Amino acid sequence: HKLAFRWLAREATVPIADCVHFCGFRYGRGEYNPYETYLRMSVGPEGPARARDRFNEFLQHYRPSDFGEALGLNLSRHYPLWLYPWSRRGPERSGWQENPDDCPDILTHFSAKGIPRWRAEEELGWLNRALASIREHGYQPAKFGSAIEARRLVRGDGKSAWLLLDGNHRVSALSALGVERVAVRYLPPATVRETELPRWGQVRNGVYDPGDAAKVFRVHFDGNRHPRTTERAASFLEERP
Repeated sequence: HKLAFRWLAREATVPIADCVHFCGFRYGRGEYNPYETYLRMSVGPEGPARARDRFNEFLQHYRPSDFGEALGLNLSRHYPLWLYPWSRRGPERSGWQENPDDCPDILTHFSAKGIPRWRAEEELGWLNRALASIREHGYQPAKFGSAIEARRLVRGDGKSAWLLLDGNHRVSALSALGVERVAVRYLPPATVRETELPRWGQVRNGVYDPGDAAKVFRVHFDGNRHPRTTERAASFLEERP
């Protein structure tokens, strides 16, 4: 992955409003996005304390059991978390882990035992540092070797959305500071085109219903409006391993 981006990637400057998180939350549109909303609240009249409370509340209630629920979609089948219809193979690991400390990402992986408090604090620390760095030094990806990586999705009418693979914290900070466009790097051969849906890996092998595949694709253009998947709040685990 890293070698491919190093040698084959191209750069495009795109509207932040066309960027989207793995969970289907769009940027730069005033919609709820856990990272961006946290930073916007932090620098706004609500302040950091209320922003932290809102972020933690999101974590406690965003606990999707399958991919449709994760993206706020009503699909005809239950698909594993993070199994994209254009993928050639399945997800590398389950979205649910027995040990909460084994979750590689706090927004996309979960444990029935609860949410490690230290992981939530770590996530907010990354966001705060991204905001502080860009405020102080500006955004200098060449200097810090921190290019934003994305996968390009192209709708049937030619409109593009950019699924962020790396750089969600930086894009959130830029958006909170009022920046409207950002340079991303992407692999042209990995572009997902709606017109090629019948040939997508998980559609061709019969795992995905074509109608469901189209919904998963389109949510990256329409946005996930369902950040709350359960009314039962998960517990925060206070002990650090």
